[in-house]
Amino acid sequence: MPRTQSLLLHIVCAIALCGALGGCKDSEDPTLQANELDKKTYAGLEDVFLDTGVIETKGKYMLLVFGANGCTYCENLKDDIKAQPNLREKLKDFSAYYINTSYSKLHTFRIGEGAMLQEHSIPTRKLAQIYRIGPTPTLVFATKDGKTILTYPSYLPPKQFSALLDFIAQGSWQKANGDEKQIATMLQQHLQAL
Repeated sequence: MPRTQSLLLHIVCAIALCGALGGCKDSEDPTLQANELDKKTYAGLEDVFLDTGVIETKGKYMLLVFGANGCTYCENLKDDIKAQPNLREKLKDFSAYYINTSYSKLHTFRIGEGAMLQEHSIPTRKLAQIYRIGPTPTLVFATKDGKTILTYPSYLPPKQFSALLDFIAQGSWQKANGDEKQIATMLQQHLQAL
């Protein structure tokens, strides 16, 4: 058999084998798959967490919750929010996003308003690097113009989580004049007073 016919026969056999095994189907757009997987991560909390395709403050304080698959404390946090109506209500005062670091997704990150608006496309991994995410869940709070106020790398039970949301929403952190260590100290005192 001439070499050209042999090569053609191999190609035809490979195509037939792929078709028989279902391994050569056109798959969905990987970006679409990542978006759908990402949304499933916070299923039941769509009224609290916004779609992470576009991340922006929308004139509110911003909360980024970084989580991961297999993270027990991430699941505990989501279960607490589902079970505690007061947490759901408080979170509606934030532009809140649940970002699953287990998936690769491209996020459009918008900061600022009007002429000062900046827009960046950032993959999930890079976003996690920017905020120095280690353990999950990690909560990142930002001002209405996108400046980081506080990063809290830990799970908090409902009572403490509610107090943390109040600490940010009521502006208690502003007394520290942007000093991150002072904000952390004030928050710890606030939480210990409960």
